[in-house]
Amino acid sequence: MNPLFEPLRLRHITLKNRIFRSATYEGMGDAAGFPQPLLGGLYGRLAAGGAGAIITGFAFISKEGRAMQPRQCGIDSDDKIGSWKAVLDQARASAPDVKLFLQIAHTGRQTRSEITGLPAAGVSERKCTYFRQKVSVLREDGILRIIDEFARAAVRARSAGFDGVQVHAAHGYLAHQFLSPWTNTRTDRWAAPDLFLEEVIRAIKAGCGADFPVLVKLSSADDNVPGLRLENTIRTVKKLEGAGVEACELSYGTMEYPLNIIRGAWPIETALRINPLFNRLPGPALKLWKLFLLKSHLRRLLPFEENYNLAAAVELRKSTGLPIITVGGLRSAQAMSDCISKHGLAAVSLCRPLICEPDLPLKFLRGVSLRSECTQCNLCTIYSDSGQPLSCRKEVKADDTEQ
Repeated sequence: MNPLFEPLRLRHITLKNRIFRSATYEGMGDAAGFPQPLLGGLYGRLAAGGAGAIITGFAFISKEGRAMQPRQCGIDSDDKIGSWKAVLDQARASAPDVKLFLQIAHTGRQTRSEITGLPAAGVSERKCTYFRQKVSVLREDGILRIIDEFARAAVRARSAGFDGVQVHAAHGYLAHQFLSPWTNTRTDRWAAPDLFLEEVIRAIKAGCGADFPVLVKLSSADDNVPGLRLENTIRTVKKLEGAGVEACELSYGTMEYPLNIIRGAWPIETALRINPLFNRLPGPALKLWKLFLLKSHLRRLLPFEENYNLAAAVELRKSTGLPIITVGGLRSAQAMSDCISKHGLAAVSLCRPLICEPDLPLKFLRGVSLRSECTQCNLCTIYSDSGQPLSCRKEVKADDTEQ
C-alpha cells in the first residue's frame, strides 16, 4: 500500500491518510471576518478530493492580531461559531471522515494599524522591513491577554466542531517573534524564547481539555542575522514534547522575505500593482526602488527545489519523538511517499498543489496522476492581497515572472 494512504495515528486523533491540506489564505471571509459559504464549498472540494485533513487559512484571534488581507476569517468572538459550523457541515457532507483543524494566529508586528485600528503589537521595537509599521512593545498584561485570546479562540473552534487547532508559530507572526533572537531582545521572563508558545498550548489544553488535538506550525529558520536557526527549532520542539502536542508542521521563513517561504516565480509587475504596501507609492518612487533595490532583494531570494524543507524536517525528526509533517515544494507522488517510507516523517502538507488540483490526493490514490500540475508561478499568492477569493491563476505571462 502507498504509505501516503496509510492511516496516521496521533496521540488523540487518527487521520485516514498522510496528506494534509496546509493552511492557505482563502480570502473568503466578509469584512468582519465571518467565513462565507464559498469557503465551505472549497473545503467540500478538498474533502471530496481525498485530503486526510484540512487546516484552514490563518484565523485571527483578535482585531489586534488581524492580518492586512481584507477577507481574512476570524475566530475572535462567539458570534462567529455558527458561521464556522456551517462551513464544516459543507466539508463533512463531501467526506465525513475528513479531519478539520482551525489555524489560529496573531500577526504581531506583521500587519498594518490602518487595517486593525490598533497599534501593531510586537515582542520588541524592531520593525518588519516588509510592513514598515511602528511597533508597540507588549507588556506583561498584554502578553497574558493574548495567551487568553488564543485559548478562547480554541474553545470556539471546539464549539464549532473542529477536530483540533493548529497554533501558527511560523512565518514571523507573533509566536515566531518570541522564538527568534532577531525580534526577541527582551530582558524580562519572556526573553525565554519558548515560554510564550508553551503558555499558549497550556492555556488551550486547560480550556479545551487535555485530549483536544493541538498541532503547531514552526519555521525551521529565517533569513535574519541573528535569527532563528534549526537548532533553535529543535530546542522548541523538545520543549513541546511534554505539552500534549499532536504533531509539528515544519516550514521556513518570515514575511521579511515572503517569497522564501514558498519559493518559485516572483511576478514583479503584478505584485507591485496589487500589493497595497506598494501600489500606493508614487510612480517615481517605484521606479527608483526597481532601479536601486530590486536586484539586491532578488539576490536574497532562495531558489525553488522540490521538497525544499525536507532536510530540516529529517534533522528535526531525529531529535524528537513528536510526529513531524513537512511542507514546501512537494510536487510528485514519489517524493511525498518517500517522505514517509524513506525519511520517517509522519505526513506531508500541501498548499499550492491543492489550489491547482483540489482532487490531487484522489488522483494519486487512483494512479491517474503522478505529479502536481502546479508550476509555482505564485500568482495565487500575489492575488491574496487583492481582495479576490483564492484561485489558481496559471495564465502567468512569461515576461511578468522572475525566477
